[in-house]
Amino acid sequence: MGFLLPGAAWGALLVAFLITVLELTEVVAVVYAIGAGSRSMRPAAAGASGGVVLVALIALGTGVAITRFPLQYTLVGAALLLWGFGFFLLRSTLRTYLREARKKRGIQSTKRGGLEEPGLSDHALLAGSFSVGVVETVEAVVVLVALTAGGFGLEAALGFILGGILLLGVGVTLHERIRRLKVPPLKWVATSLLFTFAVFWSGESAGLWSRITFPTVGGVVVPADVVLLPVFAVALALVWVAIALRLRSDRRADEARAPSTTP
Repeated sequence: MGFLLPGAAWGALLVAFLITVLELTEVVAVVYAIGAGSRSMRPAAAGASGGVVLVALIALGTGVAITRFPLQYTLVGAALLLWGFGFFLLRSTLRTYLREARKKRGIQSTKRGGLEEPGLSDHALLAGSFSVGVVETVEAVVVLVALTAGGFGLEAALGFILGGILLLGVGVTLHERIRRLKVPPLKWVATSLLFTFAVFWSGESAGLWSRITFPTVGGVVVPADVVLLPVFAVALALVWVAIALRLRSDRRADEARAPSTTP
């Protein structure tokens, strides 16, 4: 039906594609962030994929009923999980930078020094990334259901599929490149990302962003997701400050332990 109106149909397809890319890009970012502190990204990727597919199937089977899903509780749960992941990865990040700094000073790190730690379990990674996939997909589906109600169901489904394929391809392509990055900066960025999304979803669950008037560009209101950019910048700075303070504290401790050369 929609294709009988080429302009409107293409517009609906573009909206569906863009909202899918916007929301699921956040899923990909969080998956990489969660996976940065683990041996493999597979559990995080599997959990997020499961969340996306589950919500998509429910939306396909129930239609508008998915919009009544209690997203508020899921947002709170996802935010709490990301806060937990964030602090876990922060500790891991500090230890990684500490190991690198000690190596440069010729100090060998040992398990006794408290610098070795087990990673998160696969179940924890699955649960955290699953909640992320559910939250972001429900937010995208709300728009897709509205398009379907307007007679553009085919375009909505096609836009969702194309957006998903694009992000899957990007995720697979970037996977190896990201894994080649040096571990310390990768963990720094990943930790900052987790805290960024934890702050964003905490604010969203509290209705904070709905009380802010966002600017309009070309007649289109800028989405609340733009808040992620300044929050991410602040998170990067704060995590770096934490790293610098930890390294300075360790240097001072080494200097205090060093034998005095004064006769």
